Amino acid sequence: MKSSDKDYILQIADEFYAEKKYANAIELYQKVNSAFSGTEQAADIAFKQADANFQDKNYRLAAHQFKTFYITNPTDPRAEEAAYRSAYAFYTDSPVYNLDQTSTLSAINELQSFINMYPESSRVPEANGYINELREKLEKKYFEIAKIYYKTLKYKAAAIAFDNMLDDYPDTKLREEAMMYSLRSKYELGVNYSRFETQELRLQNAMTQYKLFVKAYPDSKFKSEADKINQKVEAEMVKHKEIAAKIEKAKADAEAANQDNKS
Repeated sequence: MKSSDKDYILQIADEFYAEKKYANAIELYQKVNSAFSGTEQAADIAFKQADANFQDKNYRLAAHQFKTFYITNPTDPRAEEAAYRSAYAFYTDSPVYNLDQTSTLSAINELQSFINMYPESSRVPEANGYINELREKLEKKYFEIAKIYYKTLKYKAAAIAFDNMLDDYPDTKLREEAMMYSLRSKYELGVNYSRFETQELRLQNAMTQYKLFVKAYPDSKFKSEADKINQKVEAEMVKHKEIAAKIEKAKADAEAANQDNKS
């Protein structure tokens, strides 16, 4: 680190790298890389530095360094490897579903970019597998967020969240359960959490959700519950229309009486 001989520093950095002393190698590569900028060694230093960071579990930094490598050196024989490693580093950095998913989204984007750039690569099936795995993690996160809304009686937010999830991930493995939660949320909104003037529309939304659910899953394990919910919604709709008719009749009678008084 104290030496001013760039060739000597690079030699020792490469030795550390070969010995898998990645933290030491990283430190020396950082010290010397600017000195070799524009030289034949520059690409090799950049690739080894990115790989050393990956091996040292500095995944996010490695991802950015691999990305910089393949953008800066598109004709290098290692460009495809770097593009894949960049995406894989983001994938490795992706946390469990209930934490921030920035790396997950970055990994999906990078994996898709890799597939677009190298559609004939032998790694495309593997990259697609990682994308599916990461998408399932996002589905799980959004599903659990929507469930929290439901469990805390925020039924309007829950219905919106479940429907948005189903729109964004139509092939999700959680689709049946998410549709059922959407029905439960819309039922609660229509029957227990509506002003009279908004109730009819919300009851109609619940009835529509029921029809969508039983059409998609006629043999669902939730079918009995869904049928009971729909029966309650239909009964509530009958009550609502009866009250609405009485209100309209009262208005008409009042208007008629008013006209008689004016006469």
